[in-house]
Amino acid sequence: MKKGILYLLIVNGFIFNSYAQTSVKVDEIKTQKTFLELNFDTSEKGKYTKLDLVKEAGEIRWSLFENRANIVADPEEKKGNVLKVDYPKGTVGPQTNGVQFIKTLPASNEYYLDYYLYFEEGFDFRQGGKLPGLTSGGSTYTGGHHPDNGEGWSARYMWVKKGEAIVYFYYVDMKSKYGDAVKLGVHFKTGKWYRLTQRIKLNEDNLSNGIMQVWVDGKQVVNNTNVRYRLWGKGEIDSFYFSTFHGGATEDWSPKNDSSALFDAIKVTKSKPDF
Repeated sequence: MKKGILYLLIVNGFIFNSYAQTSVKVDEIKTQKTFLELNFDTSEKGKYTKLDLVKEAGEIRWSLFENRANIVADPEEKKGNVLKVDYPKGTVGPQTNGVQFIKTLPASNEYYLDYYLYFEEGFDFRQGGKLPGLTSGGSTYTGGHHPDNGEGWSARYMWVKKGEAIVYFYYVDMKSKYGDAVKLGVHFKTGKWYRLTQRIKLNEDNLSNGIMQVWVDGKQVVNNTNVRYRLWGKGEIDSFYFSTFHGGATEDWSPKNDSSALFDAIKVTKSKPDF
């Protein structure tokens, strides 16, 4: 009888401990606030490669660097080391211009993306170019590929003519073949740091109740609360798409001189960043 009681106590203790350990892991996931953080301060100056990125960010799904990424000192001497991306004269499109990589995120219905951006003096904005943003499906819904089935979307930023800032938006209700333009009411200038903060909260079921909010330097410039990103629970936020290049695809998009932009303090979080 005593042996039976002892056996039950041991078994119950094992079950309790296993449950407690499982609960801790679940709680850790629920309370995790930062899912990506890149500030480049520990990166060595010079060429920046996929191997360097993996050391800081973990596994990367896909990348395209082509010797166009370097770590340099902040020209304003405020931020330490930063990532410099090059856009060579006369080039257009991601194969010859800018840098790209995709970082997978735990699938979720809501994230904030926060980063700093600086266009160096002499940057040629030309017709426009892409900038990093959150997506569902990575690079799937770009380049005219409409998410007809409502199972994905992308919300990268862009600069367009004269440095005007927009969200370059692919989603189930998009009206333009090549993505809708959500204007931020801001024109980028050279020689100045900008802080871009984006909140994506997906719609429920088939409803138009999704949220897109954008802040520039802490000031809210977009507050759309009736967005239909996807259909019936598909298309969770699953990736950060660092995508920056001049284009379009035709020559009139290419910069007339060598141009560069800087990026720093990239974060994907569950909670709103402090301004």
